[in-house]
Amino acid sequence: MKKVKLLIIGQPNSGKSSLLNAIIGPKVIISNYPGTTVELTSGKTKINDCEIELIDTPGIYSISDRSEEEKVTENSLFQEKVDGVIALCDATALERSLYMVLQILEAEMPVIIAMNFVEEAKKKGIIIDYKKLEDIFSVPVILINPLTKRGIKTLLEKITTIKDQEKNEFKIEYDDHLEEAIEKVSKNVSGKFPKRFVALRVLEEDKDFNRYLSDEKLLEKINSEMEKHQDISKDVAVTRFGTATYIANNVTNIISLKRENRFEDKIDSIVVNKVWGPVTTVLFFIILFGIILLLGNLLQGFLMDATEKLIKFLSGVSSSAAFNIFGQGLTGLAIGVSIALPYVFLFYLLIGFIEDTGLLSRFIINMERFTARLGLPGKSFIPLALGIGCSVPAIRATRVLDSKKEQFHSASFLAFIPCSSRIAVIMGIAGFYGGIKLAIYVYATMAVFALIFAFIIKKIIRAKPEPLILELPPYRKPIIGNIFAKSWIRMKDFVYIVIPLLVFFGMIYGILDTYGLTGYIVKPFSFITAWLGLPENTIIPLFFGFFQKDLTGAMLLSVLGSDVSAALTPLQIYTFSVASTIGIPCIIAFGMLIKEFGFKKAALLTLSLNIYGILIAGAMWRLFVFIRNIVTG
Repeated sequence: MKKVKLLIIGQPNSGKSSLLNAIIGPKVIISNYPGTTVELTSGKTKINDCEIELIDTPGIYSISDRSEEEKVTENSLFQEKVDGVIALCDATALERSLYMVLQILEAEMPVIIAMNFVEEAKKKGIIIDYKKLEDIFSVPVILINPLTKRGIKTLLEKITTIKDQEKNEFKIEYDDHLEEAIEKVSKNVSGKFPKRFVALRVLEEDKDFNRYLSDEKLLEKINSEMEKHQDISKDVAVTRFGTATYIANNVTNIISLKRENRFEDKIDSIVVNKVWGPVTTVLFFIILFGIILLLGNLLQGFLMDATEKLIKFLSGVSSSAAFNIFGQGLTGLAIGVSIALPYVFLFYLLIGFIEDTGLLSRFIINMERFTARLGLPGKSFIPLALGIGCSVPAIRATRVLDSKKEQFHSASFLAFIPCSSRIAVIMGIAGFYGGIKLAIYVYATMAVFALIFAFIIKKIIRAKPEPLILELPPYRKPIIGNIFAKSWIRMKDFVYIVIPLLVFFGMIYGILDTYGLTGYIVKPFSFITAWLGLPENTIIPLFFGFFQKDLTGAMLLSVLGSDVSAALTPLQIYTFSVASTIGIPCIIAFGMLIKEFGFKKAALLTLSLNIYGILIAGAMWRLFVFIRNIVTG
């Protein structure tokens, strides 16, 4: 069977993940804002006698080594054994897409140009002569729409024959001085890559390609001779962009359209307004969490009733030690799913909706104005926004920031961003057993002490924030199938990792409880529960919650029983929720911190932030008790 392996390369929001989804199936997260696809995602499919492997690369504007995304794409293009590239172009901003196409052509890689958003371009009066573009580049140009599957069949046919594509002869003509420098460097190039391409990468100061030079000192000599080109890298980029602009103008026809007040413009006049934008964003997320709490409570109530019946059934079947241990595992599973699943899945559904409509990028812009005042760089809101889903990819996404100091600074704030697991604790414990006001109090406490932390850390780190440059995608009609597929992809970790852990740690607690060993865990840490004003055995869910936050609710009910409100006062539920949610959320996030910043920094950050959360919870408990005593006289 013939095999073909291709990269999908394109700028952010060009629809790369949607294209992979249209060809392979729902195996990639589809997003409308830059920063989601921080790693390569691949998928395979078969067309007749050909096996096709497609690799989705991070969204970039050029192929270089200046950012983490560009490095990943460059390494995939030149270090992996691929048969060619699908260059995904945005018809509404063709010149920006063509810059990258020119770089691929300079590398003499077989390429297929897939032109997306053709319908949107037409609505704006932009008509592209794709046949003319084909003639200029001598490569296939296919108009596509991944959502309606337009052009996908034709694209697949071209993919199966890409190995037979003739070598492309397209060449950018630089000025005489640059061409002379390219020629000098080319004569000193060895290796598998085209000599002219390597020479350009070297002149653009991509040090990864210096190893193909027989004389690395040659570059210093050329730089000293180029009096008219003080910055060769910049001059190469300017020429390439000028070529891209010239070609784009040559194949584009602009039709004059009647100026209309579009509905999208009216929305943006509010959503990205300097005053109303932040207000709209805050109100939207309040409504979002309100919907999650309302629907989640309904689902949790239904599932908890079923769970109680299961527990009663299991308790009446057998009283043997082995069955009690096994029963605790099943109980942990049932309780954990009934508490976490409703809120986690609902959260991912709603976040998927605002991503696909294009609203999330607007909210990021609004919140960036706030994060800048905290001393955080503008791009930090990308990992912070991801942290609402899960802290682990959010920590990894701090790589979009320029320095380790900025990355560490931003990662520390994830202690206050309620990820899906912590949302399940707040909604499933505080909201379900204490009511909506108690859940709001927990969120408000996190917000207030996040600001206090921001003031402290800003004085310590003294990092100068960088502005956020973020492209706003057009508003688009969300595809329900995509939203559900994306929610399932994000839920897979819960299903494949958390559910087995719920059973495992439930059985661990069963062993401790059956053989009277819980005291060995409870007693040494009784000073913590005393500070928090909680029963001693609540240290068990707090302890297990660090391994995986989704275990917190299940272990709390295993320890106290299904009616938490009978065992804890509303104030204690509040204290427990605060102590559970502020800090590094789980052992997996701790592991990711080690990977990014080293063990010493990760341990220091995790320990200090978790202690900070416990101190806050205990202090708030004492404050409210003090106020209650004054009021009651």
